[in-house]
Amino acid sequence: MIGNPQLFVLVSLAVITLLIIWLAARFRNVLLPMQGMIISMFFGMSVSLTVGVLYGVAYHGNLFHSTMIAIGIGVLAGSLCGVWFGLLAILEGFMAGMMGGMMGAMLGAMINAEQSGMLIQLLLLMTVSTIFIILLLKTPRHATITTKRWLLKPVLLGLIVLAYAICSDVFIW
Repeated sequence: MIGNPQLFVLVSLAVITLLIIWLAARFRNVLLPMQGMIISMFFGMSVSLTVGVLYGVAYHGNLFHSTMIAIGIGVLAGSLCGVWFGLLAILEGFMAGMMGGMMGAMLGAMINAEQSGMLIQLLLLMTVSTIFIILLLKTPRHATITTKRWLLKPVLLGLIVLAYAICSDVFIW
């Protein structure tokens, strides 16, 4: 039931999860506890929504199975991200994973397989955008740009996301 497009999505989510956990560990002393809660909630929700739609379409007609898988993966991703920010961030990631898994699985069960590709692609890009959130929140409020080399960071990150979007377009459709 799980084919190459679904495998691409799952491998992408695994790589993004590892990257987000690494970024959370790296910037845990820079980010405020509330920012950590926001990051873990957003990440847990976006991962579980993506997985929920993916499995809701793949296991059409078996809502319980797709819901449990989506909740499990979303809870794991959100909680692992929140580990670096404290107990409240873990709870935020946990609950966002549960809620997103339920909503994603129901949405996946309601749409056709032909319509799901674009939605999964959009949700994947939303998950990748967690990287932007971490990088934006770690920047001090009154930071000044000292060199023009700083402008390469958002351009490079944008090019990476664009390349990922093109690859996901090739693999999902």
